Amino acid sequence: MLSALMLAWYDENGRTLPFRGTKDPYRIWVSEIMLQQTRTETVGAYYERFLRRFPDVFALADAPEEDVLKCWEGLGYYSRARNLHKAAKKVVKQYGGRFPADVTALRALPGVGDYTAAAVASIAFDLPAPAMDGNLTRVLSRFHGVREDVGVPSVQRRLAALGQRDMPPVRCGDFNQALMDLGATVCVPGTPDCPRCPLRTLCDACRAGDAEDLPVKAAAKPPVNVSLAVHLITCHGRIWMTQRKEALLNHLWVYALSADEPDGDPEQPLKALGIQAERQADLGPARHVFTHRVWNMRLFHDRAGSAACRSGRFVTLSEMQALPMPTAMRAAREAAFRLLTPQVILSDDASLPLLAAAYADSWKDSHAGICAPAFLADHTAAHMEAVLRGQRDAGRDVYGLWIAGEAAGVLVIDRQENELVSLYVHPDCQGLGIGRAAVAYAVSVLDGRRDMRVTVLCGNERARALYQSSGFDSVAEIRVLDPQRSIREEVRIRPGRETDGLARAAQENADGG
Repeated sequence: MLSALMLAWYDENGRTLPFRGTKDPYRIWVSEIMLQQTRTETVGAYYERFLRRFPDVFALADAPEEDVLKCWEGLGYYSRARNLHKAAKKVVKQYGGRFPADVTALRALPGVGDYTAAAVASIAFDLPAPAMDGNLTRVLSRFHGVREDVGVPSVQRRLAALGQRDMPPVRCGDFNQALMDLGATVCVPGTPDCPRCPLRTLCDACRAGDAEDLPVKAAAKPPVNVSLAVHLITCHGRIWMTQRKEALLNHLWVYALSADEPDGDPEQPLKALGIQAERQADLGPARHVFTHRVWNMRLFHDRAGSAACRSGRFVTLSEMQALPMPTAMRAAREAAFRLLTPQVILSDDASLPLLAAAYADSWKDSHAGICAPAFLADHTAAHMEAVLRGQRDAGRDVYGLWIAGEAAGVLVIDRQENELVSLYVHPDCQGLGIGRAAVAYAVSVLDGRRDMRVTVLCGNERARALYQSSGFDSVAEIRVLDPQRSIREEVRIRPGRETDGLARAAQENADGG
């Protein structure tokens, strides 16, 4: 009677979910692992993305673990992803890529418990196995009037036996999913909607009037609060990260973590990593709730003078984004993203000495091998500061290029001449997208109706490639600076909209003539 009522109800009221309607045990298994400890409405997008990346058990088994963790990022409980990967390898090696149609064999796969084994067995293979999740536990305890603590193993076994007895001879998977859907939409925790329930006339708890008190559960222990300091340690536009070895968040990448001791030495936790760094800013609090503990975090920005360290590594923004990171680091990651995003800021008197030092280093690096050593040596920080002040006095805009609060170069623009006059990025900060961000900014503030100009040394191939890819793709003039040393520079043009219009008009006139 129970199964007949539930299957009829399911045919009319079953939920439409992205992972329903398939008999593929791989897809069912992936969805059931994702649904552990995660809300159904959250899983859909992750499930579809995961299957695009790993469409079958062979693709999953062959993938590096780091790729699996990255694709899992945001779902939490990362041991599920690691076990999923291990189980895929076992299915390929032991079963040739075919999932066993046997509850016991499925139960032996890493990360597969009684519930998941029963769900896969019943849905994929129509085996009579009750999938005892929270929904089935609640529905069956109310229906059969089980009023003992469902956390006690003997009570769990009794409920499982009742569920096994209730299984129909066919459509076992649909029956399990019907009970799941009833528990999710009608026989909900707290106060169930008994008038809408197809089982109301047969339900023990409904007749007794105590459905809202079932199932009986012992009070959960409160989570443990942990105070942590999260150190965002930057050096030349990169940030320090390490791969966790601890059981919690194992193999995931995190920033430097230490006990939060407000009265302690802020540099001491970093010294343990072999990093000499200075505190730059308190970036505020963050909080993450695990099942049994809460991380109460304070975020700090610390700057290291050298990338030398005993463990972990300094990574770029793009490298950081590619690493698998836990949801617990979400606030820290957002702060790190802001730190590592290049900034173009109009200079003032206070910032000029820092910019001049970066300018001197980057100028010498760009001209090394092109200019005489004595000439290079003359371009000290003091000399470059005078140059920048001269540019400002001439009415040009002098911008500082900054990353993680560190001066990374200079950008000089002449609005009257519509020219990008100078762009230099410190050699330690190259390859971070700073130059490209600076050129994009210059293009955005100059007059796009007129031709824009930039001058670049012919031997500076990196700069030439950057300007060409940014639209400065025509050479208007080549100047010889030193005939003896064959030092030349070229004036590159980015055509303005008016120029394009004149060219089109001329072409149209020529075609019409």
